[in-house]
Amino acid sequence: MSSIEPVNLPEPAAWALLTRPVDPVYPDTAKAAGKRGSVVLQVLIGRDGAVQDAKFLQGSLVFARAAIDAVNSGDSSLYVEWPGVAVKSLITLNFKPPA
Repeated sequence: MSSIEPVNLPEPAAWALLTRPVDPVYPDTAKAAGKRGSVVLQVLIGRDGAVQDAKFLQGSLVFARAAIDAVNSGDSSLYVEWPGVAVKSLITLNFKPPA
């Protein structure tokens, strides 16, 4: 990465660049209580569009691991290729009990 990377990318732009939906698994520990919540992650997206790092910033700890796993699934095609630059963005994932 060059010294100017990663470039900050607004969250709406990060969502627009997804190649597939991010559907986190609702944790079993939250099912019994019917919990709802959200998690904000900071993600580092490499030049190839793969998530290189995902960090929990705020939200419900019950959902933190599921959110990180959803964006950091090892799928190198989560984001479209961003030619020549790595980016950093926030991603907010919302959780509600399954229907």
